[in-house]
This record gives sequence, structure tokens and C-alpha cells, in this order.
Amino acid sequence: DGYNAIQLASIENNLKISNVKKPQRKIFSSINSNPKRVLKEFRVLEENLLEIGAILDVSHFQKDQIVDVTGISIGKGFQGSMKRHNFKGGRASHGVSVSHRAHGSTGNSQDPGRVFKGKKMAGHMGAKKVTKQNLKIISVDQDNKLISIKGSVPGKKNTVVLIKDAIKKS
Repeated sequence: DGYNAIQLASIENNLKISNVKKPQRKIFSSINSNPKRVLKEFRVLEENLLEIGAILDVSHFQKDQIVDVTGISIGKGFQGSMKRHNFKGGRASHGVSVSHRAHGSTGNSQDPGRVFKGKKMAGHMGAKKVTKQNLKIISVDQDNKLISIKGSVPGKKNTVVLIKDAIKKS
């Protein structure tokens, strides 16, 4: 497609070949490999290209390296505006009856006569792709294939996260 890239596949998929999507089936059959569950593509420079079938592990990362970590944040379902957007909430007294946790006004009157897009209101919270940038690697355990990262990593336990070199810091 006019650029150099590496496609990384991980996590064995114990599925029948007929249950794998056709584009992925073609990719894995061309390299004589079993289908994997996760397939990601990274743009790289031409001198950093790897041969087909090369295995990457935690030894790619080093102690004190700065990385970006991407994952799917924990889903919270439908939440009100106080929890979702940290709104203050209404008064507890002086005639306020049922609008203690409501978000208040949603906009102007007849002009423009609609609610603007992106208005902060109640709705679905979480379960989005989130990238935490500039996290520091504390240690790399090659025996157990573990990476210790200082800071919060997005997502639930036992979910797939993407760790890559930081784009804002070298």
C-alpha cells in the first residue's frame, strides 16, 4: 500500500479454518501458519523489517524505556452525567425536588432550536479504545515473559493490550 509495515499475530486460535474470516485465512495460509486471534499492523522503516515467521518477545523492551499502552477501557454501561462527566449536581434544598443529579440545561431556546453535537449528557461510558502515553517500564522478566509498567494500564484483567514505543518521547 505504499508503506513498509509489519503484521504481528498472537494468541493461538483453536478454531476451525472455516470459522476464520477469508482475508485472515488468506494471510495465514500464505505464511503456512495456524490462524491467530489478534492481528496488528505497525508501520516501520525499511531497515527494521523482519523476515516472515520471526518471533518477538519481551526482550524487545528494556528497563527504563518509555512506552505507549493501548487497550479497551473497562465498560461501565449507561451512566448519568455526574459520573460520566464529573458534573457538580443540583442543590439539595430550596425547592429542588427531583433534579439533584440531573445535568441541567441542554442549550438555547428557539435559536438554534436543537441540541449541539457533542453535548455532555448521560450515556454509555467506557468500553472505548484508550492509549496511556509515556509510561515507564520498571522491569522486564524474560524467564516469565512479564513486563512491569509504572502507571495505569487500560482495560480489565486478562485482556489484550498493545505496548509500543512512545511517540512523544524517545
